[in-house]
Amino acid sequence: MGGGGAVVLLLCGGGLMWHHRQGAGHGSHAPVAAVEMPVLVALPTIMSNLDTGGGPAQFVKVTAQLQIARGGDEAAVRAKMPQIQDVFQAYLHETRPEELSGAGLYRLREAMFRQVGNVVAPVVVTDLLFVELLTQ
Repeated sequence: MGGGGAVVLLLCGGGLMWHHRQGAGHGSHAPVAAVEMPVLVALPTIMSNLDTGGGPAQFVKVTAQLQIARGGDEAAVRAKMPQIQDVFQAYLHETRPEELSGAGLYRLREAMFRQVGNVVAPVVVTDLLFVELLTQ
């Protein structure tokens, strides 16, 4: 049993030495692909009242960023900012406060992602990121 353990230990040590010499010892690393940073376009902070059904007023404040495809026209997205804000306002005015809890935030994000994507087409929106979402 002691001799078998020594053989396993020697094989593991030899394998590690071989791996070390093949990798770092000879500079044979393959070039690492450059990580491309996403193109983010900040949306102005949007404040809107929610649909309370005639009850006391409740408000929501949303700060978000659009991630557009590499090579997308950032200037074209900025030119459409009034239409993007209008989409957010229209959707939020029809949203009830209880719809923004739990999975409601996911539904809000998905709905805004699709609608904003339609507004800025042919620029491809790859993600919508909420930076801040507050309700009062």
